[in-house]
Amino acid sequence: MLRALGLACAAALLVSAPAFADPAPGAPDPNAARLWSYWQSDGTAWLSGQADAAVRDGSVIGWRFAAAPDGSAAESPGGELPAFDQVCGKEPAASGHQRVALVIDFGDTGTDAYPGERPPAPVTTCVAGAEGATGMQALVLAARVRAESSGTVLAVNDYPARAKGGAAPAPSPAQDGGPPVLWIAGGVAAVAIVGGGVLVARRSRGRATL
Repeated sequence: MLRALGLACAAALLVSAPAFADPAPGAPDPNAARLWSYWQSDGTAWLSGQADAAVRDGSVIGWRFAAAPDGSAAESPGGELPAFDQVCGKEPAASGHQRVALVIDFGDTGTDAYPGERPPAPVTTCVAGAEGATGMQALVLAARVRAESSGTVLAVNDYPARAKGGAAPAPSPAQDGGPPVLWIAGGVAAVAIVGGGVLVARRSRGRATL
């Protein structure tokens, strides 16, 4: 009797095993493709854009992390579409710089997040960068970004946590198109070191001939 009962329980577990392997109804699929996508506002709606293209002063741009089962950018940033003046109205414009209203939407817990992860709250901020900065560079100015060499964003502010690899993209270009300040400082230091070395060498020769 006990043996028959044990066999019946084992058979029931085998039949129900696939049900335990599948995600619960309404839960995010752990195997679904997920990605960060780039968007630009035309004033009335979000439009898919190219993150490596320069953005104009007064633009409203957005980044969204979302599940994309078909591998495409499935979702634009959620919430109310912000107006540039609402975000950057109090940010003074500087010469040689541009202001961009930036939205970062980390997606929804129930539909976009990997199982066990909770997305941070959305971010809406004004980014001031050098003229000619791209959508990617605007994101780098506002958050910690890791991306592949191809430009595909892997994580923003370390979300999603399971995203591995990548590196920080290049920052905004120099304002006047010249070499960065650190390069200039490094060059000055190098010249000073070389000049000092030449002076020491000349003094050594002088002492040697005395």
